[in-house]
Amino acid sequence: MPAKRYRVAIIGSTSKGDYGHGLDTAFQGVERAEIVAVADDNAIGLQLAGQRLSVEARFADYREMLDRVKPDVVCVGPRWVTDRVAMLQTIAKAGGHIYCEKPFVADLASADAIQAAITTHRVRLAMAHQWRAMPPVQRALAEIRSLKYGRVLRMRARPKDDSRGGGEELLVHGTHWFDLMIALAGPPRWVSGHVRVKGREATKADRREGSEPVGPICGDSVLAVFGFDDGVLGSFDSTANTSPGSRRPANSDQPKPVWDSVYGLTIECEDAVLQLRQPGDVYVYPANGVLPDFEQLQWKKQWIEDWHFTLEHQPRPIRQEWLAHGNRTLANDLLDAVEKNREPLSPLRNALLITEMVQGVYASHFADGRRLPIPLAERHHPLT
Repeated sequence: MPAKRYRVAIIGSTSKGDYGHGLDTAFQGVERAEIVAVADDNAIGLQLAGQRLSVEARFADYREMLDRVKPDVVCVGPRWVTDRVAMLQTIAKAGGHIYCEKPFVADLASADAIQAAITTHRVRLAMAHQWRAMPPVQRALAEIRSLKYGRVLRMRARPKDDSRGGGEELLVHGTHWFDLMIALAGPPRWVSGHVRVKGREATKADRREGSEPVGPICGDSVLAVFGFDDGVLGSFDSTANTSPGSRRPANSDQPKPVWDSVYGLTIECEDAVLQLRQPGDVYVYPANGVLPDFEQLQWKKQWIEDWHFTLEHQPRPIRQEWLAHGNRTLANDLLDAVEKNREPLSPLRNALLITEMVQGVYASHFADGRRLPIPLAERHHPLT
C-alpha cells in the first residue's frame, strides 16, 4: 500500500505576524506532503505567497480555505497571537493537524480553550521550536538522558537581551529554552519570579504591549527560577539593551563587537557543563562549573560529520539553513506522530507548560516572589 500523502494548507497574515520563521515552507521537500492551499488576509501578501509556494488555491479567509480544501495538516504562521485561539479551534474542528508558530498564546485561559478543542477533535499539534530539531541538540539530549555527564543539576536560559529584553523575551525566546528544559527534566513543579522596570520592582501599572501583539508583558529585567523533579532547577534571566548590538549607536564608526548576545542554554551536570548556542551548536566543558584558573580545561564543540560538513567535507552554511532544516525535521516528525499515534517532539503538552511558566513568573512576582505551584490555580493573565 502506498504511503499516505498529506494535504497541507498554510495560514499567514502579511504585516500581522506574516508566516513566522519560515513556516510557509516547512513542508516543502517533505515526501509525504503536498502544499495545496494558502490563506492570507492581505491581498498582496496572498499573491506573493501563492507564487512562492506554487499553489493556485489562494484564500483571503482561512475558514473558507479549511471548508473548501479540507487539508490534513495546517501550518499556522502568524507570530501575532490575536487570532490564535479561534484559528486553532477552527482547524481542530475541521480535523486538521497543526504545526504552529510560537509564542503559543497570551494567557492560560486561551491555552485551556485550545487544549479542549485539540483533545475533543483528536488532532495533533506541534510547536515550531526548531532548536529541538538540531542534530547536535538532539544528540546532547540523548547523551544527557543516558547520564553520560552525570545527573542534571541546573539549567540557565539567556535570551538576546536586545530592546525586547525582560518581559517580551520571556515569552518569545524563553519558549525555546523552556521547551528544552521540559525535554530534559520533565514538567516544572513550581515557579518564583522577579520583574523589574528601570531598577525598581514592577507593578501592574507597568503593563505594556510588546513590539508585536503577543499579549500583555511587563518589565525590562526578569529573573525566574523553576523547580523540577529530583531537585533540578531551571532559571531564566534577561535585561533589556545589554547586548553589544543594542548599545552600539546606529551608523556608528565604532568597531563591530566580536560577539552579539548571550543567547543560549547552559546545562550544568555532575561531570560537565553543556552550552547550546545558535545555530544549534553544542559545547561541552569537562567540569560542573567553568574554572578559568585551570587552563587545561577547555570547551569542546560537538561535531557531527553529516550536519556540519558537506560530502566533500566542506563547512555547510548552517546559519543560513538551520531554520529550514528545523522546520522540515519537525514537519516530518509531526507526520510520524500522526501515523504512530504518539506526541510530536514539541507537543501541545509542552506548549501548555511553557504558558504556565511564563504566566507563573508574573503571578509569583505580584505575590512578592513567593514560590507558586504549577499548574497555576488562576487561569487569567496576572497583568489583567
